[in-house]
Amino acid sequence: WWKKYAFVWPSWWWKSTLIKLISWFLLSNDWVISVDEQSIEKLKLTTYYKHIWYLTQDPSVFDGSILENLTYWLDLGNDNDLLLQNKLDEIIKLSKCEFIYEFEKWLDTEIWEKWIRLSWWQKQRLAIAKLFIKNPNIIILDEPTSALDSFNEEQISIALNNLFIWKTVIVVAHRLPTVKKSDKIFYIENWKIIESWNHDELLEL
Repeated sequence: WWKKYAFVWPSWWWKSTLIKLISWFLLSNDWVISVDEQSIEKLKLTTYYKHIWYLTQDPSVFDGSILENLTYWLDLGNDNDLLLQNKLDEIIKLSKCEFIYEFEKWLDTEIWEKWIRLSWWQKQRLAIAKLFIKNPNIIILDEPTSALDSFNEEQISIALNNLFIWKTVIVVAHRLPTVKKSDKIFYIENWKIIESWNHDELLEL
């Protein structure tokens, strides 16, 4: 718990498949995925997802406003308005989603499933904003900054590292800024762990 782990191996070698198994997007026929010494298949799906967030390479949306896409899963009762007022502006800055304010209706801007209004990098930033809003115990990231330029990647990496405090983080990434601060990096070939050290130790090897 409370550690950051990175998985690294050659491209097209099923990294996303492994992440989807851990996230319970896929069921394993041969392996057992355990969390807190419990097989996830023996847990309630809703219970598991209450504590995790899976940030995919290609986040999806539904028909509705930007605000609805950011907050549709929240269950805050009477505190909902207060949270939105106090937190959304801060979260939009942390996730580099200021492009929202370029739309005439801001958070009330309607978007569609086919992303008529939003680009790929914009939807990825919205997904990062949802991660900040949920603030889960377990964070699973699949190439989280792949759609960002180097400046915004650095800024979001700083914000994510602040979010990662007291969290368990599992990340797949090719870019060094996302991986090098991991507590342990697993380098894998042919589904076997070849090395497992932190970044500095791997450089020495």
